[in-house]
Amino acid sequence: MSQTRGSCGGFILGPVSNEDVTAAARAVVRRVGITALTLAAVAKEAGISRATMYRRFASRDTLIAAVIGAELDALEKLVLARLRFADQPRETTHMLVREVLDYLTNHAALQAAIHIDGSALLPWLIKRDGRPTLVDIVTDRALAHIEGSELAAHLRPNPGAAVEFMVGAVYTQLVSPSRYLTHANIATLVTDAVVAP
Repeated sequence: MSQTRGSCGGFILGPVSNEDVTAAARAVVRRVGITALTLAAVAKEAGISRATMYRRFASRDTLIAAVIGAELDALEKLVLARLRFADQPRETTHMLVREVLDYLTNHAALQAAIHIDGSALLPWLIKRDGRPTLVDIVTDRALAHIEGSELAAHLRPNPGAAVEFMVGAVYTQLVSPSRYLTHANIATLVTDAVVAP
């Protein structure tokens, strides 16, 4: 039996899905960052018992992996939506870079995590011990869709290198946002670098 959220004026608000729990985790991250995230705090935010929380997510790391997975899925949807216009390679690339930059800049939980405990994110950004970085993971997921699209034929020097460059440029903005360049400027520069004229 799935636990339901608390009542509101005597009405049950319905079952709490894993999506509700990951949304609650993002809310907690917005307030306290990733390092201070606890399963108990997320359970309270989601309106479920700690026991239910532990049955769904065996550890804090499992919950964080689920949140990251949900965020990667959201980025993947952005890529897929933009690839519908792959017959216009320059426009597609420009809009894809700009939309991802806008999405990440306006993502409150991600921005809080970077500002509150950015040093905890360093292992995801620095290549070490053969573990993939966040750039590697996002590049592989995006490349899986771009390689088979009409856009791939227009990317230079090859689709893998072009996507890796795009992802790296976007993630650089997370760590050190530009002071003088707008998202449109960055998208233009990336497009000029990776799309054949």
